[in-house]
Amino acid sequence: MNKKIEIVGAGPAGLVAAINLARAGYKVTVYEEKPDVGHRFHGDFQGLENWSSEEDAAVLLERLSIQINYTCQPYSELTVFDANLNKRIIQSQRPLFYLVQRGGWPGCLDYGLMEQATRSGVEIVFNKRVDKLEKGGIIGIGPRAADAIAKGIIFNTTMEDTAAAILDDTLAPKGYSYLLIHKNKATMTTCMFKDFKREKECFERTVETFKKVFPKLNITDAKEFGGYGNFFFGKPAFEGGKYYVGEAAGLQDCLWGFGMRYAMTSGYLAAKGIIEDKDYITLLKDELIPKQKASLVNRFIFEKLGNRGYTYFIRCVAKGNAIEKIRKQYNPSIFKNIFYPIAGWTYKSRLIDKGCHSEGCTCVWCRCRKEEVC
Repeated sequence: MNKKIEIVGAGPAGLVAAINLARAGYKVTVYEEKPDVGHRFHGDFQGLENWSSEEDAAVLLERLSIQINYTCQPYSELTVFDANLNKRIIQSQRPLFYLVQRGGWPGCLDYGLMEQATRSGVEIVFNKRVDKLEKGGIIGIGPRAADAIAKGIIFNTTMEDTAAAILDDTLAPKGYSYLLIHKNKATMTTCMFKDFKREKECFERTVETFKKVFPKLNITDAKEFGGYGNFFFGKPAFEGGKYYVGEAAGLQDCLWGFGMRYAMTSGYLAAKGIIEDKDYITLLKDELIPKQKASLVNRFIFEKLGNRGYTYFIRCVAKGNAIEKIRKQYNPSIFKNIFYPIAGWTYKSRLIDKGCHSEGCTCVWCRCRKEEVC
C-alpha cells in the first residue's frame, strides 16, 4: 500500500482529509499556492449551519476528528427582516449555527485546521502551485466559477452580539444579506445569486438598511472583501486516481451557500475511502449527495418566491420549533425526489463543472491564479 498522499489545496476540505490520513499513519504533503491558509478570506464571520442534520455541528466536528481550536460561537437566535422591514425573531433550543471566523491567523477556522494538521505530522508546502498529481491524490482547490457572490465589510462596532438577516431582492437578488457581531467585531454582507453587476448598488442598500433597523449600529475601521461560491453535479468526484473534495467536487449548499459542512465532510470521506479502501462515490451518495439535490430543489423554489414569498417563509419558520422546520425543508423527501429533475433541467447550464480537472484549464479559478488577482 502506498502510504504517501499528496493533497492540493489547504482549505478546510483538504486539511480535514490531511489530518485524518496523517493520524492513520500516512505521510501527507499538502501543496498550497498561496503564502498562507485562508488567503481568500479577511477575518470575516461565517455560519457553520446546524439545521440540515440532527447531528449537531459540534458532534460532527468530533466525528471528523476535528478539535475546536478556533472561534466557534453558538447562536440560537436570528433576527430576520423581510423587504418591508417586518421583524421576526427565529429561536431554537439548540444552536441555529456556529459563528466561525475565516482567515490565516489565530482564532480563525483555517488557521486552527492548519495547526491541527501540522501537529498530526502533515507537511504543508506554501507558495507551491501543483498542476498535476501523477500518482493521484486529493484535490481541494475550492470554487472555480461564480454561482453566487458575496460583497461585504468587516468592521469594529460597539453594538452588542447580534445575528441578523434580510430577505429582499433589492438588497440581495435571490439571496440574503446578513450581519454578524461577536465581541465588537462584525461582518456585514450581501450574498447574491443573480444580477452580479449590481453588486455595489446592492451592498450600499444593505448597509443603509441595517443602519435603519439597528439605529445603534456604528461602523468603524471598515474593510471591504468579496468572494464567490460554486456548485455543480455530474462530474465524477473520483477519476484518474484523484479524489475531488469540497467545491472542487461541486459540493455546496445550492440554497444559501452554507458549504463548510460539505467541505469538511467530503475531506473526511475522501480520507476514509483511502484508509478503509471504500468507494468514495458511494460514501458521498450515502451522506452528502441526497441533501445537495434537495438543496437544488430548494433553490428552485426560493427563486420563485420573490419578496412576498420571503415574507410568508419567514412567518412560517418563526412559528414553533424553527430548526425542525428548516431541517425538514433541507432534507430529501418524495416531493424533492420528484421535483429534482425539473430543478436540474432548469439549472442545467449552471450545474456543469466550469473547470476541466486537467492542465491548461481556462475556468475562473485558473484564470484568477494565472493573473494573481484572487
